[in-house]
Amino acid sequence: MKPTSLIDSASGWREPILGSDKLSHEIFSFLESRFLFGPGETLTLDCGGGGGGRGRGRVRILSIDGGGGGGELAAAALARLEARLRELSGNPSARIVDFFDLAAGSGAGAVLAAALFTRGSVSAADAAAALALVRSDDDRRTRKKTRTRSWIFGRRSRGGVVGALDRVFGEATMRDAAKPLLIPCYDAATGAPYVFSRADAVEGDAYDFFVRDVCAAAYGSAAAAVSVDGATRVLPAASATAMASPAAAAVTHVLHNKQEFPFVAGVGDLLVVSIGNGGGSGGGAAASEAAEELLRIAGATQADMVDQALGFAFGESRSASYVRIQGDGVTAGRTAEAMLAERSVESVLFRGRRMTETTNGERLDWAAGELAKEEERRRRSKTPTVLICVVGDHRLDGVRRLLGFSMIIL
Repeated sequence: MKPTSLIDSASGWREPILGSDKLSHEIFSFLESRFLFGPGETLTLDCGGGGGGRGRGRVRILSIDGGGGGGELAAAALARLEARLRELSGNPSARIVDFFDLAAGSGAGAVLAAALFTRGSVSAADAAAALALVRSDDDRRTRKKTRTRSWIFGRRSRGGVVGALDRVFGEATMRDAAKPLLIPCYDAATGAPYVFSRADAVEGDAYDFFVRDVCAAAYGSAAAAVSVDGATRVLPAASATAMASPAAAAVTHVLHNKQEFPFVAGVGDLLVVSIGNGGGSGGGAAASEAAEELLRIAGATQADMVDQALGFAFGESRSASYVRIQGDGVTAGRTAEAMLAERSVESVLFRGRRMTETTNGERLDWAAGELAKEEERRRRSKTPTVLICVVGDHRLDGVRRLLGFSMIIL
């Protein structure tokens, strides 16, 4: 019998008939909800492709993988996406943060996500420069060369990744993020995943961390991350290995955070752009080549599993609500631009993977069109889609606790 490839041709994977697809979803919906959202909780997922979520608008999520990759594919994808958004909106100074409601990142993706959402009006090119600075200082640290100067941020490094992150983010904390931001890692102290989030930081100083420490934790270069008041201490393992794809954490956060996303009833109300790592070897703490390769494979496998589970969770709305940008994982030594020119790979739980007729770049262009349409719909609508807590002077925190947080309507 002729063996079949894990990545089949576009014509080789025929979509099942509608009744079979619905039956499969009903059979595995309970298992899927437990897989994504944990035991002891029943969650109804609205998988309608064009249901009520389109009338209310969709929450736009940006997820950037770590997974041992160096972030080259993500940086190139963000640059193309931003350029297309500027073209569609007619605003030459438009930024990624203007078109997304939440960002999540792990590993190198955490640096990109934090740069885009924390440093104000930072472009995709500036975020890529920040990541390049961190990676260059990581390489210098590995080669025992710790003194360097940033050509974009202009402060002298204390040495290594931590010093580079200090130059990029300074004294900014998770509370200072312009919009919801999630960065996961594995807490060795509790033996469980830990997610740094703006939502928790807004609630109190015990959950507010310096962004530089959070990114160092995600990058695997921090011994510990301590909250601004010293009450909470996290002993991190690199999120690029522990949670290579933060997309599931981001979706879970939005579905359960009714304070900021009150109108989200299910995944049909979401638009997720998830950018993979391209399958290359990447940053993090130095280790032997064999250990690095093992960690890369583990991270890539975990990211693929999350991608397949999310593809299945979105059901019939998958093609309209979930965009995954990922290298094919087969060809080595490709540039990020070459990976954007490749045909995109689509993965669904229990069905495997297939190559589509569109390229990764074309998928990004389509996603930019959907993001621009949603932004235009919000400008015309009188009904808010997202309510973001506003945090200003800490001296007003007591008043906010009595009157409730101020909100930004998006």
